[in-house]
Amino acid sequence: WITSANYYFNQRQTNISAKKPGPGDIRLTDKKGKLAGSISFEQTKENVKRAADILEEATTKFPDRFDIWCGLAFIYQETGVFDNELSTLKKMVAYAREHPAQLKWQGEPLNEPADKFVPEKLHEYGLYYEKKENPEDDKRWFQISTLATQQYPNHAEGFNDAAGYYADLGEWQKARESLEKARQIDPKSVGALINLGNVSVKMKDFTSARKYFEEALKLDPNGEYAQEAKEALRKLNKK
Repeated sequence: WITSANYYFNQRQTNISAKKPGPGDIRLTDKKGKLAGSISFEQTKENVKRAADILEEATTKFPDRFDIWCGLAFIYQETGVFDNELSTLKKMVAYAREHPAQLKWQGEPLNEPADKFVPEKLHEYGLYYEKKENPEDDKRWFQISTLATQQYPNHAEGFNDAAGYYADLGEWQKARESLEKARQIDPKSVGALINLGNVSVKMKDFTSARKYFEEALKLDPNGEYAQEAKEALRKLNKK
């Protein structure tokens, strides 16, 4: 099933045009050596649909195979069909919640508990949209993070993602509430403390900001966030 789906998904149609070459394209020049166009290798909708259909059927036959669910979600992600991607992720999560001990990756049992593995996968799918940095994709990021917080409320990553979404909108109170939830789940998360400090600065709650930065520095005085915490405290001490 997976081999067949990969075959159709990776099929490319040769296309010669006057367009400038993109990544992976072949550059075409005229007799004088000037750019004349490009040869590109493009997917066809028919092959992509066939690949998705194969994996859709595979999820019904092998619902414990988490790699198949993720492969199907990836196809929808790469081809810009977000509604289908989200639907696939929801079905995947529903099965994982009901059968956490049965999940497999490439035929082998998961190497960590499902309630850790699954929300981290959701986080990866969300990051794809967060990195695009535009309002529409931010909404998609938030939908995936909401799925994570609803189905895995004891995992901090979804709340951190939700906080990032609210911060991008300038909704600082909601961002702080989400970060506080993440911190309750993982009290030693230095990243959450730094983010809480930065959000508190935006809210002009300098007392709380100072507390968060000091706590972050205390937890990890020489870590990756140490310099940021020190710089933030230096600025706060001038206020």
